[in-house]
Amino acid sequence: MNVTRERPFGFRTIVGLAALFIVIEGLRVAQTFLVPFLLALFLAILGATPVAWLKSKRVPSGIAIGLVTLLLVGLFTIFGIFLGNSVNDFLSKLPHYQDRLNQLFFTINTWLADHGYESASVVLSNSLQPSAILNVFTTSLRNLVGTLSMTFLVLILVIFILMEASLFKLKIAVAFPGSTSIKDLEATTGDVKKYLLIKTATSTLTGILIWAWVSIMQVDFPILWGVLAFLLNYIPFIGSTIAAIPAIVLSLVQYGFADSITLTIGYLVCNIGVSNFLEPILMGRRLGLSPLIVFLSLVFWGWIWGPIGALMSVPLTMIVKILMERSNEFRWIAILMDSQPRTGNGDLPRGSISSDSI
Repeated sequence: MNVTRERPFGFRTIVGLAALFIVIEGLRVAQTFLVPFLLALFLAILGATPVAWLKSKRVPSGIAIGLVTLLLVGLFTIFGIFLGNSVNDFLSKLPHYQDRLNQLFFTINTWLADHGYESASVVLSNSLQPSAILNVFTTSLRNLVGTLSMTFLVLILVIFILMEASLFKLKIAVAFPGSTSIKDLEATTGDVKKYLLIKTATSTLTGILIWAWVSIMQVDFPILWGVLAFLLNYIPFIGSTIAAIPAIVLSLVQYGFADSITLTIGYLVCNIGVSNFLEPILMGRRLGLSPLIVFLSLVFWGWIWGPIGALMSVPLTMIVKILMERSNEFRWIAILMDSQPRTGNGDLPRGSISSDSI
């Protein structure tokens, strides 16, 4: 008689953790390939909608893909020109801003010392250095511009992904005849496409609003701050705050405390209006992520792939959540990742505590 012995729970846990660490290390090693591929995949998902619309107008598939690719090339070119010029202008004025920032810190330290806050003055002098603040920001800008160097490779990958997408459904049908794989694939792809389209639209709106507000306040480089708001809006909760800090500091250097406070109020109105009101209405509760999951995903993907990983952290985590929702085995993980899990009828589970009541 054959006797099957089940592995102890501790052994399975160790094996699972070992496999997880191998996967993580593989992601880090394969960064050079995976980052351009994922960027191309995101763009292809966004480009699939206009390609499908052109096909519905009886435009041949090859021409539709070519037109969408040309549109992406034009957008990338315009984006790169404006961003590159703004970064170069900012770097050329960096010594002037550093002098003004040094004067501002000296004024604050003098005021603290004159009013009996010598300890606070010492802490401020030791913990915050104007040169260090500017160096961190300029390094981040250079890294951002450096990512544009992979634009050509990304666009080539987009073309091939869009060409393959038309045949992928047929391949799944042939590979898995009579299964529900096609329906699951279409549902998952639809959810991912919906999230990316809505997030891109709201990020674009945020960037335009910030550009307009910074222009009204006459702060230098409004295009740069609008682009930064657009990119970092892909990171909920934290991204909008990070995008606001450089522009507020520059406003403080240029005009003083009153104007920087006014600029801050404008940032709050734009970000709260778009992120807290418009996005939940468009996405619905099911496409929400827990704030803790957002922060952990930012740390995790940033640790693996650096700044570009942090930028893609929430879209990647959202894709994982959508995939988990489609799996009976791992659906519990998607529930734990949700911002406010719901039962089938849309109500909170019985005995649960609403986050609004805390």
